[in-house]
Amino acid sequence: GDPFLSVTEAARRRDLTVNAIFADLRTGEIVDPCNGLADLASRRLAAVDATTFLEDPLRALRVVQFSARLGFDVDPSLLALCRTAPLAELPAERIAGEWEKLLLSATDPGRGLQVARDADILRRVFPELVDRPERDAALTALVPMRAATAPHGRRWALMLACWLAEQTPTAVEATLDRLWLHKIGGYPVREAVHAVVAHWRDPADTDRDLRHLSARCEAGLALALRAILAPDRPDRLERAAALGILTEPPPRFVLGRDLQALSLPPGPRMGRILSAVYEAQLEGTVASREDALALARRLAEER
Repeated sequence: GDPFLSVTEAARRRDLTVNAIFADLRTGEIVDPCNGLADLASRRLAAVDATTFLEDPLRALRVVQFSARLGFDVDPSLLALCRTAPLAELPAERIAGEWEKLLLSATDPGRGLQVARDADILRRVFPELVDRPERDAALTALVPMRAATAPHGRRWALMLACWLAEQTPTAVEATLDRLWLHKIGGYPVREAVHAVVAHWRDPADTDRDLRHLSARCEAGLALALRAILAPDRPDRLERAAALGILTEPPPRFVLGRDLQALSLPPGPRMGRILSAVYEAQLEGTVASREDALALARRLAEER
C-alpha cells in the first residue's frame, strides 16, 4: 500500500523468504534481500522476520499447505513460531481456504498434516479429532483418484471422508463446522461425508451389497476409501460403475404415482408398500419394472 517503501522494508512484510523475491520489471534484475533463492534451492520454508510473521496467524496454516504442495521442509525456527500462532481468532472461511489447498491441491497432503502436527496446529484447530497419523499416507495415495473426481464438492467429500474415517459423528460434525462446509456448487458435502464415514466399511462383496451400500451413501466415495484403506476387493468400483450406482442409488422401479394408478391413496400404507418394493429391488428379488409393479399390486391387494 505504500509505493515509497524500500525493497528491503517491503520484503519484511512478506511471510516466507521464498515469497520475498522481487524482480525489477524494467531491468529483469532479481532482488533477493531475504536469501529466498537459497531457500528455494534447498527446498526450505523459513520466515522472513520472526517479529512480523505472526501479524497474520493464518500464515501458520499457509506453512502447512505450502509444505504439502511444494514438498519443502520447514525450518525448525519457523515451526516454533507456528506453535505460538493465535489460531483461535481465525474465522472458519479462512481456515477452509488453506485446508482446501492442503487437501485438494497438494501432491502430498500427508506431509502437510505431519507439519500441522509438529507445529501443534492440528490439535488447536481441530480439537475434537482423534489424531490418526496412519491416515497421512492414505490421503496422499488418494491424490490420483482425487484428480479424476468431479465436481469440486465431491473432491472435498472424498478427501474429508478419508481423513475423518473412524472419527465419531460428533467429531465429524465439529470439523465440518470448523471448516464451515455445507454445500459446494450444489453438492451436499456435509451430508456425503457423514454418510460415507458411517458406511464405508459396510459389506460390498455382491451386487446386492453394492445396491444396499448405494442407498446408504455415495457408493463411489465409499469404495474409493475401501480401495485405499481396506483393499480387499479392488474390482468393486468397476462393478458399481457397471451397475450405474457410483453416485446415486438405483432409480426406483415404482413411484407413488404408480400406486395411485392402482387406486391406492397417498398415506402411510403407500409409503410402506413403496419401501417394501424398493427393498426387494435392492435385494435383487425384483429385477424389472414389471416385476416391481406386480409385487406392488399384490401388496396393495392385501388387507
